[in-house]
Amino acid sequence: MNPPVEIVVISQEASALCRKITADLPEYFGIPEANEHYAIGVLSRVNFAAKIGNDVVGLISIDFPYPHNANIYWMGILKRYHRQGVGKMLLSQALEYASTHGAATITVETLAPAECDENYLKTYQFYYNNGFQPLFNLKPSGYEWNMVYMCRPNLATHLSLNHNLNIRDFHETDIDLLVSSFARHQWDKPKATFEAYFQEQQAGQRQVWLALVKDELAGYVTLNWQSSYGPFAAQKIPEIMDLNVLPPFRKLGIGTALIDRAEQYAAKISPLIGIGVGLYDGYGDAQKLYVQRGYIPDGSGPTYQYVKLDYSQSVLVDDDLVMWFTKRVGS
Repeated sequence: MNPPVEIVVISQEASALCRKITADLPEYFGIPEANEHYAIGVLSRVNFAAKIGNDVVGLISIDFPYPHNANIYWMGILKRYHRQGVGKMLLSQALEYASTHGAATITVETLAPAECDENYLKTYQFYYNNGFQPLFNLKPSGYEWNMVYMCRPNLATHLSLNHNLNIRDFHETDIDLLVSSFARHQWDKPKATFEAYFQEQQAGQRQVWLALVKDELAGYVTLNWQSSYGPFAAQKIPEIMDLNVLPPFRKLGIGTALIDRAEQYAAKISPLIGIGVGLYDGYGDAQKLYVQRGYIPDGSGPTYQYVKLDYSQSVLVDDDLVMWFTKRVGS
């Protein structure tokens, strides 16, 4: 009978273990400079090792880039111990530790499936099978390969996070916070956009709310009282626009909380609320969310740049190709 796997915390020993595992897996770790970078980097992270008897066979190293996000900095297991559940036990320990330290999400970066590397396809599948969802591909400076950024909600902290969630009105002093918070996630949000939103809010044309978790920006939504979509404008139906939740806070109910606030506010003035949703697969989650919340197509068909399309008309499939939905929120 094989001895059980034991997960232990290590510190200075992590560097030597990282080098040992790297040398055992050249098909995964083939860049000496990068390997040495990680061997040094684990010394400033939180490290868990897997032991079987007297043998130390695996390592996971995590850090906390943001207060509510844990990140897997490095993970590896000696080749002869693959497919024995060691990786899952290391990951479980990391998730438990992240939960006790308030992380609502845990992220990881690995080689993108599009690169078709046989070994890293197994790595990608491991994370996917353990609840990580791909968010986007990226190519770090100096790399010739595409990487995929993946995220998993840490459900143990979901309830705690929402107890600390604050939905509040947008103020002029929030403009720099919005720009800098999205920029940290390589998400370009021009300052002029939020300056225009503030002016429109002051003029009574738009209402904007921010979602904050312990004073950290998680997302925002706007409610436009003067929609550019003709049928909404004619019926004075307010339109939910520009709902955005930052990656570490997704799949935690924050988008739902923002929509709830917009719907409750709109119900004081209008019996209906509307929204436009893109038609390509990047909007798939949004399409499902709004249908689940009771939004139905308004019956006018899709538009392109707010103009109704004629039968057999060809248009570019991009963010301007939109289907319009409404929901009854008031009497």
